[in-house]
Amino acid sequence: MASSDRCPRCGALVLPQERFCAQCGAPLDQNTEPAAEAAQSAPAPQAAAAAPVPQGKPQTIEALQAYCAAHGMPLEKMRFFIGVDYRQPQAFGIYRDGDEFVVYKNKADGSRAVRYHGPDEAYAVNELYEKLLSECHNRGIYPDGKPQMSESQHKARRRAVRLVIVVVVLALLVGAVGVFMGVRRHRFDGYYRYDDGYYYRYGDSWYYDDYYDWTPVDDFPYGNYGDYYLGDDYDAAWGADDFKGSSAWDQIQSEHESSSSDFSSWDAGDTDWGSDW
Repeated sequence: MASSDRCPRCGALVLPQERFCAQCGAPLDQNTEPAAEAAQSAPAPQAAAAAPVPQGKPQTIEALQAYCAAHGMPLEKMRFFIGVDYRQPQAFGIYRDGDEFVVYKNKADGSRAVRYHGPDEAYAVNELYEKLLSECHNRGIYPDGKPQMSESQHKARRRAVRLVIVVVVLALLVGAVGVFMGVRRHRFDGYYRYDDGYYYRYGDSWYYDDYYDWTPVDDFPYGNYGDYYLGDDYDAAWGADDFKGSSAWDQIQSEHESSSSDFSSWDAGDTDWGSDW
């Protein structure tokens, strides 16, 4: 065993009766290489790598794009630009810069805060992915699944459900009245003809076929319009255009459209565009 009171490999203090170094585990005998020689032959330490991204999360720009498409995310409306170096204010994004990746936020004043600029694509993608989820969660949208609730949250939810049931019952009653009124309001919808001109009634609104399009008008030109009713089914033999193929009809439909998407009410204005991230 080495007579020295230091380990010949790492230089740590050792006791005479010890056969192995408590610091590095080297055997304490004369055949062990000196500490200086060992230090020279040891491999150089490597730079610490970014934290690994958990499996199941997107790890490439293409995978993140596919994830967003699968969940119907309106990225431009959300102000997220994946794979794009977007330069306008109010934007989150990620893009490839040669062999490296840049994750950024363009603030309201047009300045850019870089969240990450480096070679680790998985880490870069995860940074933007987590921000995307955070923005969604702040709006009550959970593309990654709703979080587990505590017992107190469950109780609060049950109370909320009971309140919702009461509200729904009242809404159904009001809705039934509304449907009845709506049916009455639209029971005279359809085509009318007066003095070789064609009109269409939708609810309380009137439209006139001026040979270019259906144009809104104040009223039917004759008080007893029921005498001029043709029906709600279009007939090409009339020589008028189909109202339900007109821009006026498209406008009516767009005003009544309602989307079931979780992102239908997304407002990018809810984001803090003054902060760096």
